[in-house]
Amino acid sequence: MMAIIQKMRRYGGQKTAMINFLTVCIAFCFFISCGEKEDNPAVTDDPAAELKKIQDFTDSDYTISAYNETGEWRLGYTKVYFTVKDKNDNFIENAQLTAFPEMNMGMGMKHSTPRSEITKIAGKVLYEAYYAFLMYSGQGDGKWYYDLEYTVGNVTNSIDDVEIDVRNVFRPDGRTERKVIQSLVSLDESAKRYVVTLVEPLNPKVGGNDITAYIHERKDANTYLPVEHFTLKLDPRMPSMENHSSPNNADLIYDATSKIYRGKVNFSMTGYWKLNLILLDDRGEMLYGNEITDETPASALFFEIEF
Repeated sequence: MMAIIQKMRRYGGQKTAMINFLTVCIAFCFFISCGEKEDNPAVTDDPAAELKKIQDFTDSDYTISAYNETGEWRLGYTKVYFTVKDKNDNFIENAQLTAFPEMNMGMGMKHSTPRSEITKIAGKVLYEAYYAFLMYSGQGDGKWYYDLEYTVGNVTNSIDDVEIDVRNVFRPDGRTERKVIQSLVSLDESAKRYVVTLVEPLNPKVGGNDITAYIHERKDANTYLPVEHFTLKLDPRMPSMENHSSPNNADLIYDATSKIYRGKVNFSMTGYWKLNLILLDDRGEMLYGNEITDETPASALFFEIEF
């Protein structure tokens, strides 16, 4: 800086112009520097403040935390949100996450479960995924483990073999299991294996409710692919009330926008409901389940709801 000022003095009459030019340059550099800081601010506000923490996955560089509304991994459908924080407790908004849950049944028997990719929620430092856990922890003496890989900038690392506790889902008595997911083998010649998972209603009410579900085809123990353009025919019944049904229900059909099966279920009263289903392929051919008759009061494919 002193060299520049001395040079300006040698030029005499050009001093004022040079000082003005130098002032403009310094101001411009300061503006650019401030602008860069504002474009990449440290994010410290907790995007998961209204959720319950399930579990942390931590190494020496980052902490990846899993959250949802219940604070639990649960049998069947479990929606999960993730945050990524560095050692200074700043939230990372440009991470890439992949995960692999696996249940170890012992004796070399292992399997994964239907799941989505982990994706970033637009406008938030929050990532989301869902899992359709086929079994709960301890079922068949099995244990669930979770491998989580992350990429931040040019750094990729993984946090592996972390045990997770997948809870069972019960009816209100707290003892009787509630059917929320079902594996099946189709009855046609293909004998393909499918998994059907109930998503909604999470908080059922008397009257009309949205009902949603996922269908996955099991390719092998670790690969489950979403199935499109099938149909789930719906027949809700109350076994304790002479197995009566209800009006104004709608079968579940595939919604290409949300990539989920959607329908309507009408609960005419509170109590225990069995949601009987028939799985149809994209040609309308029956793959699994059965119609309800006096002799056959329930389908082989069903979910349970009680409220």
